[in-house]
Amino acid sequence: MIQAEGEHADVLLASCWTTAGATSPLDEDQRSGVDFETRVAITADTGFRGFGITHADIVELDNSIGLEEARDILLDNGIQFVELEMLMDWFTSGQSRTSSDLVRRDLLAAAQILPVRHIKVGATYGITSWPTNLIAHELNELASQAADVGALIAVEPQAMANIRSPKDALEVLEMADHPAAGLMLDIWHLERIGFPMNDIRQIPSEIIVSTELNDAPAHVEGSLLEDTVNGRLLCGEGSFDIPGFIEAVRATGYRGPWGVEILSHVHRVRPVEDAIRDAHDTARLALQASR
Repeated sequence: MIQAEGEHADVLLASCWTTAGATSPLDEDQRSGVDFETRVAITADTGFRGFGITHADIVELDNSIGLEEARDILLDNGIQFVELEMLMDWFTSGQSRTSSDLVRRDLLAAAQILPVRHIKVGATYGITSWPTNLIAHELNELASQAADVGALIAVEPQAMANIRSPKDALEVLEMADHPAAGLMLDIWHLERIGFPMNDIRQIPSEIIVSTELNDAPAHVEGSLLEDTVNGRLLCGEGSFDIPGFIEAVRATGYRGPWGVEILSHVHRVRPVEDAIRDAHDTARLALQASR
């Protein structure tokens, strides 16, 4: 995986949910209620240089102001790159694959217009076991499609999915063997599966597409899915080994962006400007403290 040109350490990217206001991945309507231009301006003013957009907002933007206008708003506010999410079930079959392919179509089309750096992809939350070679074959095809529109694919291991750990993801990535496909490392998922932070040091830097910072209490509340959506905290407010994570990622030689992904009941009801600013400032402090 070849990292994008011109990248340098400690650039912060605001995940879509960090800036979306009163909506969540569990809502039927996942569109942000915050005016897009206002949302981007606040995010950029706090110091973020990357901006995340979810599929629901891509569709809304395309149907309202248009993606070209959205691109201009991003660039005019100094946003350097965009992260798109979230593509699930991209290697499955049946209705789940049909739905996934519609999301894929929209995300790839958006990447042709917006300054997209990478597209986040997960696996599936179902219990069906899928052969690794099949997943790898599908990932190679997906990465080829992303490369055609100038984007990378970031495979995110998720504690509740069938690609659960970096080891799982690396096995698929090695078999897929495509330079546009790489790894997303979210500290939440690593902590929740008990992944040793020191093991990150063994991951080749060129395979890491992006990272995500956040925090949480030591104990899971509800299911893992409910916990990841409703219980995340700002960096430094929970139990996570954030310094260990940052130091291990840096030890690989990684120089891409640090995503900040905060999802919680508390975060969603705060004034958006305060929520975004605190997400930025606590992540920046964590990065500075780990130098």
